[in-house]
Amino acid sequence: MANTPKDGDKADAHQIEITSKAYKERLKLLKKAQEFSQSDEIPKAVEYYGQYLNALALYYKVDESKLSPKLFDPEKDIAELFLISHAYWDLAKAYDRSPNLHLESIRCLDQFVNFTIGYKYQYANARTIKSFIRKRLAHNPAAFKQAYERIQVESKGCFISTDLFGSQHPITHELRQWKFSIQNTKLGFFFIESYYNTLCPFYFKLSKFSLFRPILRTLSIYSLKLFIRIKRSF
Repeated sequence: MANTPKDGDKADAHQIEITSKAYKERLKLLKKAQEFSQSDEIPKAVEYYGQYLNALALYYKVDESKLSPKLFDPEKDIAELFLISHAYWDLAKAYDRSPNLHLESIRCLDQFVNFTIGYKYQYANARTIKSFIRKRLAHNPAAFKQAYERIQVESKGCFISTDLFGSQHPITHELRQWKFSIQNTKLGFFFIESYYNTLCPFYFKLSKFSLFRPILRTLSIYSLKLFIRIKRSF
């Protein structure tokens, strides 16, 4: 017998209740996953990370594999975006341990990159993956190296210029285009890597102090404008 509208309403209400409860409990699931990961109880960590991500997927009405930064508010949900990136990071490392799960590791690395590029924690995540590569902890190092290079190359952000002038300012646009023009050369990649891993952290750390911020802004604006003039002369 087909469900009556009343039965359907009950089913919908029950599903909404399940979704709401899972969403409210998601951070507890994440905390357990992190604790298991730190104690090297990898199977349990994978289980709870999966529950955390599935709770988000259920809330946004997508499959876990379809979770995307576009579903979130880049400002209001910045903390959640960071947590998601690290959930996928830990999963990528966990799956990397098994040769039979390398494809799943690569999928999680892709998600880690997707939830990293363009956000202010990008350089922190880049340092995390670079450190992992340097310590030679990866069983599939090529995949991790490729993910690291994607973070450096595919980012559309010019964080310092955006902070100083805005994302739509001509100087920001010109610097962004220049970055795209040099990213495929060894020297260009080295410059981009240094920018994200050294200059950005230094700038944003100093800018937190009200005493330094006016001086830092003045020097940074002058330096960027000078750089643009020099670049145009070549």
